[in-house]
Amino acid sequence: MRGTTGRTTGSGRATRRGRPHPHDSRYRQGFVLGLSVGMSLALVLAVVAFVLTRPQTSPPASTTAAATTANSDAGHQQQAKAAIAITARHLGNLRVQIDAQVTAPVSYDPISMGQVVAYTDMVEMPMSHRKGPIVMAELGNRKGTYQAVTTLSMIGEYDIMVEVKQPMASTAHERLAIKSLSAGTG
Repeated sequence: MRGTTGRTTGSGRATRRGRPHPHDSRYRQGFVLGLSVGMSLALVLAVVAFVLTRPQTSPPASTTAAATTANSDAGHQQQAKAAIAITARHLGNLRVQIDAQVTAPVSYDPISMGQVVAYTDMVEMPMSHRKGPIVMAELGNRKGTYQAVTTLSMIGEYDIMVEVKQPMASTAHERLAIKSLSAGTG
């Protein structure tokens, strides 16, 4: 064959000296072997890095802010949390009345003019029937008592969470089972 600078293969194709053709079985074997070794080394490196690295969890942003505030105090006191007593009552037809008595942690004096919200969530199907924030209003005749009325999605057991946002951040949970549409059964 004229014009070729190499040997000819059995199929009549010319190849360059010293470099196998990509369809040659030796080329494929070397390629697969190199790829396998490279991937194995990468996997071993990843496993070693995973085993030797200590996980570090970062606290939630609200905890960080509270810790910063607490640490900046001269006495390094912990952030006080409000005490919350929840009463939930089924009014009938899937309506629920939520009452929350919010008091100071040590003196148990009622906390009035606070920012209080409630959330309802079905226990059997979390996040599927979640409602909230439901703004709770303070009762005029009872200082520190907040109330809200909401309608639930369906019959079942619900987790009622009351959250005090100001002046002292705190949360509390109460369970309420709604067994029928008539009042007083849950």
